[in-house]
Amino acid sequence: MTSLPHSAWPAHDTLSRAAVDPFETSLAALADAMRSRRISAQALVGGCLARIAAYDRAGPCLNAISEVNPSAMREARALDEELRTQGPRSALHGIPMVVKDNIDTAGMPTTAGCAALSQAYPPADAACVARLRAAGAIVLAKANMSELAASNGRFGYSSANGLTLNPYRLSRNASGSSSGSGAAVAASLAAFGLGTDTFGSVRGPACVHALAGLRPTHGLLDNAGVLPLAASFDTVGPLGRSAADVALVMDVLAPGQGFGAPATLATLAGRRLGIVTDFAGGNDEIDALFDAAVAAMQAGGAHAVPVRLPISALTLYADLLDDITRAEWVPGLDRYLRLAGSAVPRSAAALLASLQGRREDDGREVNPLTLAALRHACETRGLPPRIDAATARCLRHLLDDIMHSHRVDALVFPTLACPASPRYDMADATYHCRAAQPLAAMHIASTSGMPEVSVPMGFVEAGVPAGVSWLGPAGSDAALLAMAVAFEQQTRHRRAPATTPALP
Repeated sequence: MTSLPHSAWPAHDTLSRAAVDPFETSLAALADAMRSRRISAQALVGGCLARIAAYDRAGPCLNAISEVNPSAMREARALDEELRTQGPRSALHGIPMVVKDNIDTAGMPTTAGCAALSQAYPPADAACVARLRAAGAIVLAKANMSELAASNGRFGYSSANGLTLNPYRLSRNASGSSSGSGAAVAASLAAFGLGTDTFGSVRGPACVHALAGLRPTHGLLDNAGVLPLAASFDTVGPLGRSAADVALVMDVLAPGQGFGAPATLATLAGRRLGIVTDFAGGNDEIDALFDAAVAAMQAGGAHAVPVRLPISALTLYADLLDDITRAEWVPGLDRYLRLAGSAVPRSAAALLASLQGRREDDGREVNPLTLAALRHACETRGLPPRIDAATARCLRHLLDDIMHSHRVDALVFPTLACPASPRYDMADATYHCRAAQPLAAMHIASTSGMPEVSVPMGFVEAGVPAGVSWLGPAGSDAALLAMAVAFEQQTRHRRAPATTPALP
């Protein structure tokens, strides 16, 4: 991690005199405090840096942050002066964020969690980062992730930065592959985060960190400047401590798409929700929390309609997604790496050779399953998938027909069928799961390209959060978030990890 010189950190009383504590504070409240000068960008950045020092590099040692932006405080000072003389650029003016380490940020390497890419300095910001910076948001740090966005049983582990821990229970995984973004936002190391989602990489970390996370309609956001896994399914997605926070970020990333509607307009009254029953039975506590969540939706005025999915929707990864990813991974890496600079491998084959040539004394090993998957993808380059992505997208029409026939606004289901599983290097006897594929529900949005938002629905006895997902037709992102906001306002399930409390 690159550290700021001590002289660049604000004096301790800069933050303590602020009328607003950035810990667990909403983006709207931070924006209001910024406009009224009750807090400054410098104080926010300083407060987050103090939390990184206390909890990411000490205390529970979450290891969510791969590198701090050495220019963060300078950018904060400039934005404070701009606010004083010209006013705010947007509601995100001066707000610090973390960015997943497969998303380009100028001046910092895009390692994608891979030690072989430690010198991959991009020439410019990714399109999503450029939009947020133009709105006044500050890139505070890059966030650790599953290597090359492929978890393969080691959620949040990378050869570049090691293992990210779940702040709610250090023996459980932080999901993936946007593990560091999820842990960082949950622990208030930044106000919000950017991740990417191919097969659940935003929604999974949101679920296990009591956050809101959106996988947008595929194609709504620009993926330029993002190291790819499978272009047919990759998308950028925001993580926040509430659905309202996610809506504010999306209003910058996709202006004019309805995300700016006030949270006060959110309601469940009169909504018809399709309650998907296919993912029950994996864990008794998750099932009970989901039943309680549905009851809360009904208490809020929603009509619950039981819905069953076709059996083909329950095995999408094995049947479709895995082989399409195998076919798309290497060509996508080749296109990205050709522009990554001369100091890094310039192709997927060169990257594979570099990873296979690493000695144990070079540092952390590459996840063996990820290495084997990349080797297989290189060896079968040019072999088309058994079923192409266009055919896989037919699931969207099937789901549209189901929602139309049941006259429902959204499909609702547990984000994960079981709680966060134990980290790959540690046993946890409190974990119980009967589901063959606990992540199966998340593959529906990935395959169909439809939007899905996950928000908290409570905690299991082991202390880890659980999430409930809302999936709707393509383009219904803002409507889904509005329903999620209403659910959150009614249930208030979000709470901070005990391992990362407010600083004195």
